[in-house]
Amino acid sequence: MFKRAPLKFSIKEFLSSEPDSFARAKIKILFTILGFSLLKLFLAIGVSLQSEQYFQLGRACVLLLLLLGLFGMLLSNRKYSLFISYVLNFLGLVLIWTNAFITVKGVNIVTIQFVYMVMLSSFYLLPRRHGFYYALLSVIPIIFLVIRGGDFFNATPVGDELASPGYEALVVLNFLTIVVSHYLYHESFAENVEEKEALNLRLQEAVEEAVRAGQSKADFLSTMSHELRTPLNSIIGMSELLLDDPHNQEQAENLKILSFSAVNLHSLVNDILDFNKLDLDKLELEAISVDLHELLNNISMGLRFHAKEKGLLLTLDIEDGIKGRPVITDPTRISQIIYNLAGNAIKFTAEGGVSIRLRVMSQDEDNTTIRFSVTDTGIGISEDKHAGIFEPFVQASTSTTRNYGGSGLGLAIVKRLVRLFGSEVSLLSSPGHGSNFSFDLTLKLDKQPTEMRAAMSSLRLDLSSLRILVAEDNAMNRLLLKKVFSKWNTEPAFAENGQEAVERAASEKFDVILMDIHMPVMDGYEAAKEIRRLSDHAKSSVPIIALTASVSGNLDIKIREAGMDDFVQKPFNSIDLYSKLKNISTTANRAPRKVEVLAPPL
Repeated sequence: MFKRAPLKFSIKEFLSSEPDSFARAKIKILFTILGFSLLKLFLAIGVSLQSEQYFQLGRACVLLLLLLGLFGMLLSNRKYSLFISYVLNFLGLVLIWTNAFITVKGVNIVTIQFVYMVMLSSFYLLPRRHGFYYALLSVIPIIFLVIRGGDFFNATPVGDELASPGYEALVVLNFLTIVVSHYLYHESFAENVEEKEALNLRLQEAVEEAVRAGQSKADFLSTMSHELRTPLNSIIGMSELLLDDPHNQEQAENLKILSFSAVNLHSLVNDILDFNKLDLDKLELEAISVDLHELLNNISMGLRFHAKEKGLLLTLDIEDGIKGRPVITDPTRISQIIYNLAGNAIKFTAEGGVSIRLRVMSQDEDNTTIRFSVTDTGIGISEDKHAGIFEPFVQASTSTTRNYGGSGLGLAIVKRLVRLFGSEVSLLSSPGHGSNFSFDLTLKLDKQPTEMRAAMSSLRLDLSSLRILVAEDNAMNRLLLKKVFSKWNTEPAFAENGQEAVERAASEKFDVILMDIHMPVMDGYEAAKEIRRLSDHAKSSVPIIALTASVSGNLDIKIREAGMDDFVQKPFNSIDLYSKLKNISTTANRAPRKVEVLAPPL
């Protein structure tokens, strides 16, 4: 059975359950109008009885019963407030029309007050469009009487108007109703403004907290990048040095396995750190001349070891039109995409094989469109999971991580990297029938003659004319750089922290300084600023190249602000480092000298 809600006689408790200030104001206005209306009706009943005004008495009694019912409804549940607002405004219209055409047959102060109260309450309490309609209906009788002409305004009670002193008391109570209603709405408006100001203040604090959290996250990632990439730099660099002159075939194979594992670990670190940069839209593509045939061969050589471990066949199928036709693109990001796709394919394939294919889809004088595809004979993916697997930290099923491992970031990074190239990844797969991931890239052809590139690659690497200072706190990296530079016929000087680097730069003459960013005593940024403040112009203007494993989104800005000219990221590419240093070597005699900003390394 229907159970009526209990009446709430505590208006304060009643209002406390409404969180919105304007909604509270509407309820307060309703209580005000109802309260004053009941008071006026009790007054009207008393005066009309004494004066034997039976029409006024009957009208007042009917209205009293209606208002008592409305008051009870409002006390029982605030959800009736809108319905009560409609009824009150309708009753106000009844009073206006009956006064204008039945009791007063004109307009008096009370009628004008009722018109004003209906207009006020209709706009305060009703939806905007309905408020306009009610307000319009309240003024129609006044407009009609004005148009009709004649002495339509009565300043004193006449005819069937409520007798004195009830009439005067009614006028006073109407004014009080108008004043209190306006005050309540103004109070709610001021309260709402204060709430918004408090919310804005909390929002500002939240934004500042988010900025601090973002900076903390960036600092953490930068530190983690440095801590992870610094030892990787030594491992990859040493393996490359040893691969230049292995003692036998077995050692060469072992070194390739070591190098592959280090590169894979580096790729995983890049995935995690680059995902953050992709999320912040801070990753940009490089434009470097790349031989796709050579690049994909190098990638597949590393992947074949992993495939062979699982008894799988990894094949690379590159169309002849791609071989020997270098393109301008970002080899690091293409490698990342293929490593992730092919690595996933090997991971989720138990038998059969994985195929990497490159096909020319179209080509003109300047550009070529190549379709990259990675196909496997693995477990496959159901169609309802196709979209989800490209989301970060999502895999096809809950058992995937348990059975196969993985961070769940690989395909999310692939999707975002491919979009950076202006393309989309397509997937064809079904459970038990393997998968095919493909995407098309339109790349600019490199028209530089092949002979010229071959001549450049065969040049003898020589930096004997350069006096180099390396500021590096990691002993293994110092040993690696010493061995690398010995191949380039130069022996660098070393400083183990920023303070020592400043002292050596002030007391000795160097052609270039390689400056690590994270060092004890004084970091690389501050050391670079101190060197730029040296009084000797020749020493203060020495080219400084940052040697960093940081992934800070504003790394380039911070390096420039510190007065450094360029940067090389760890693990560094030895050819890239050589090209930057050779560029300095060929421009060393210019004054004032400035290092041209080169593309970041692979």
